[in-house]
Amino acid sequence: MNPTGKIILFTCFCLLSIYVVYEHATSGAAVDLATQIDRHKKLIDGQSEFFNPWQYRILSALVLQAMIDVYQAVVPGKPEIVPYLALSFIQNVIIFYLAFAYYKVLGIRNPLLILAGIVMLSYSFASSTFASDLSFNTYFDIIFYLAAGWLILTGRYVWIVPLTIVATMNRETCGFIPLMLIAPFIDKKLGGVTKQQWIITIASLVGYVVVFVGIRLYYGYQPAVGIHGITGVKDYLLFNLKFFRMYPELIGTFTILPIIVLLGFKKLPVVLQRWFLLIVPVWIVIHFAKSTAVETRLFLVPMTLIFVPAFLWLIEEYSESRKLQG
Repeated sequence: MNPTGKIILFTCFCLLSIYVVYEHATSGAAVDLATQIDRHKKLIDGQSEFFNPWQYRILSALVLQAMIDVYQAVVPGKPEIVPYLALSFIQNVIIFYLAFAYYKVLGIRNPLLILAGIVMLSYSFASSTFASDLSFNTYFDIIFYLAAGWLILTGRYVWIVPLTIVATMNRETCGFIPLMLIAPFIDKKLGGVTKQQWIITIASLVGYVVVFVGIRLYYGYQPAVGIHGITGVKDYLLFNLKFFRMYPELIGTFTILPIIVLLGFKKLPVVLQRWFLLIVPVWIVIHFAKSTAVETRLFLVPMTLIFVPAFLWLIEEYSESRKLQG
């Protein structure tokens, strides 16, 4: 890409990120900023009011606190919310760049089509605000999954080990990352899983377990905190399925992409098919059974990693087939 194109792309990503941050910071359906600041301070002090699992998602809190410390040292007395908004802005820009690179190595050739997919992502992010805060750990989760996809598709397998370790400090939902390395290659069309891939996958899983357990030992283990007094799987499922607002919120986040992708599933490249089967069903079941699904930001990882690129792939495949027929 020439320098002019890079400037245009950067400008587009900045504008889209500004829009997402604005929606997250001003949405009446989101947690107010004062409450977010208070919750962050409690988490840093090891006293999160929602201890399990929030207290254990420490990476995003440490990054945010570092930004706050630098900001207060450079411009003391200025509005406290600035580092919060700045980190959210930076996260979105990084996600858009990673998505662009990841979609490209997946084989989507039209850069304007990729940009259109990122526009879809920005609107999906912006609409995922119900009962949520700026959700730094969620957006770091997206960053780590996109990075994993790009590393695997470009053959940089060994980096999955440190990536998994860092990602586990951020959020326990990164547990699929080690398995992403072997899932596509089990299919003999891609040559099978190599010894190196097995070793790296096992090492990554060990790293995940060590960090997962280590954080809980450090802060002390407490039972999981239920939302609205709900703790059981059955109660969560009933709550989610009966909460009418969940359905339009899910449409606002996913749009119609899951329907289109399922209809064209067999036309997708093997890697997307395998990652879909590895992640999407379990991800949806877990978040319906152990969380409030109306907080649709919880589904942004499969949206970014699988549904959007699969949709773009189907568009490009359809366009190519029409050219051949013509």
